[in-house]
Amino acid sequence: MSYASDLKIRIGFNSNSSFPYITGSGDKLASPPGVSVEIVGHVMREMGYDVEFIRVPGLRVLKMLQENALDAAFLFSHSKEREEFGVYPAGIKDGDFEARLATLSYSIFKSENSSLSWDGKSFSNLERPIGANTGYSIVKILRSAGVEVEEAMSTQRNIKKLLNRRIDGLADQDVVVEAHIKLLKVSGIVKLEPPIVTKNYYLIFSHKFAEEHKGDVEDIWQMIGENRDAMTEELLPKYSLMLDQ
Repeated sequence: MSYASDLKIRIGFNSNSSFPYITGSGDKLASPPGVSVEIVGHVMREMGYDVEFIRVPGLRVLKMLQENALDAAFLFSHSKEREEFGVYPAGIKDGDFEARLATLSYSIFKSENSSLSWDGKSFSNLERPIGANTGYSIVKILRSAGVEVEEAMSTQRNIKKLLNRRIDGLADQDVVVEAHIKLLKVSGIVKLEPPIVTKNYYLIFSHKFAEEHKGDVEDIWQMIGENRDAMTEELLPKYSLMLDQ
C-alpha cells in the first residue's frame, strides 16, 4: 500500500509522562519518546505524512484539537463528551476496538500500612480524598460514584501526596504508577485489586481534518490496528531497560 500525501500533520499529546506509552515531560519529545509516539510516527511516515508532534497539557490538547490548531491527538479514551473535541473510530460504537493505540487499566494505589480497601464497587476506611491527575477520565468516574477527588498535575506529585498522607489513595493507570515507583525508587505503596476500570485509548482527529481526509483517517486507524501489537512487543524491552538504569 502506498500513499502520495505530502501533507504535514500536527499531532498533539500530553506534556506529562504516561510511561511507557509517552515518556519524559514538558514540551519536547523525549528520547526515546514512548511506545505510542513511536507507533503513531511509524504509521504516519508509512502514510507519507510529515509529522509535527506538539506537547501541551492534556486539557489544552483537546481544546487545540477542537479549534483545529491540531489535526490529531492521543492517548484518549472514548466518551460521548469527548466527541465534541475530536473524531473516534466508528467501530468502537459496535464493540470493534481494533483501532486502539493501547489498553490501560486504572487501579487504586495506597500506602501499605493504610486500612483503605476496595472491593470493586466501593471503598472502606476512606477518610481523605483519592488523588488523580487533572483532566483524566477517572476523575469523573470517581466523582460520579460520590468519591472526593483531589487533582494534581502529574503522577509523581500524586505519589508524593500519597506518601505524605495527604490523600488516602491514588487512582491512576497501572503501568504508569508502577513505572514511577521504580523510577523514583520509592517503597511502601501497594495496588488494590480489582482495577477500577480498563479502557482502550485512541488517536483521534479534529472534525475538520477527518472531514477533509476521510480516506486517510480510516487507513491510519487500520494501520494502527495492524502494527500496534507487534510494535508494542518489539519496543517494550527498550523501555524496560530505562527503568533499570
